[in-house]
Amino acid sequence: MSCVAGHQPNLYPYAGFFAKAASVDCFVIVDNTQYVRKEYHNRNRILFRDGSVRWLSIPVRNAGRYKQKILEVEIDGGKPWRRMHERTLLVNYKPAPWFDWFFPKLVGLWEREWRLLVDYNIAFIELCFEAMGVDTPVLKASGAGISGAATELIADICRATGSDTYLHGKHACDYVDFASLESRGIKNLIQDYQSVEYLQTAPGFVPNLSILDVLFNNGPTSLDVVMKGHSQFSA
Repeated sequence: MSCVAGHQPNLYPYAGFFAKAASVDCFVIVDNTQYVRKEYHNRNRILFRDGSVRWLSIPVRNAGRYKQKILEVEIDGGKPWRRMHERTLLVNYKPAPWFDWFFPKLVGLWEREWRLLVDYNIAFIELCFEAMGVDTPVLKASGAGISGAATELIADICRATGSDTYLHGKHACDYVDFASLESRGIKNLIQDYQSVEYLQTAPGFVPNLSILDVLFNNGPTSLDVVMKGHSQFSA
């Protein structure tokens, strides 16, 4: 059995994204579907020291581009998003035990020039894979000739990667025709991700924040923390 999963390249994804990637034989970055405003494509949630949860985002060019694909989205370089990310993370995560372990890696990303949002997001994802020791092979849908939507997209991912099993996110039940996939010899698994508690930089515990929160607080053991929240079942 060869299992594959796919996911759009969100900004600073949450732990379940990386648990899914670490659980399969091949992971596909689905970069050629439509960009959706006010989703996780250009923003994610982090924890402030006062216990509040707020968005960390990258400004993008939207005007007149409402039907653009994820791989076409340009960063609005006229806004100082790098400085904002650096200051926000320094103020709110500097006390975290592993801040100095991961933060310099982010600085390295910010020092590079970025035109497309997808390139930055994928570079960050690859950085996290390296830091956590995730060695799953990764393909970009646009580079692998993968296309389609919903059920047909999943079938094409399996075709392109030679996989007979697909690991879906929990929302797949709302739009995927599992019977159609099974008729084509594709087995369906559903990820059930539940964040496990770890010490954060504010009292209590807030689940499903950006992976940044996990990395700053857990360092080299981050993958262990991530995988403790992962389970899967047959559709």
